[in-house]
Amino acid sequence: MSPTSSRRPDTPAGPPRWLLVMLAAGISLLVAVVFLLVLQAVGVEAISALGFVLVVVVAAFVGGWLTRQLAPRLPAVRRPPRS
Repeated sequence: MSPTSSRRPDTPAGPPRWLLVMLAAGISLLVAVVFLLVLQAVGVEAISALGFVLVVVVAAFVGGWLTRQLAPRLPAVRRPPRS
């Protein structure tokens, strides 16, 4: 085996990394929208730039955490062998 080739496991890996990144981004966007709708429902008319950054950061953390919780439960993707 050459030092540049990587050893592929016999068991299929989980979902591709790009799929997990897109899932985290989508969940984060959904969390941010829900949080902003809740703020609007309680009567907040405007938030500052710092408040907006806080919403984005909290949504990113929640989206990443939820994706880490969901990733092991997602079905494995079988990739065709490389030729």
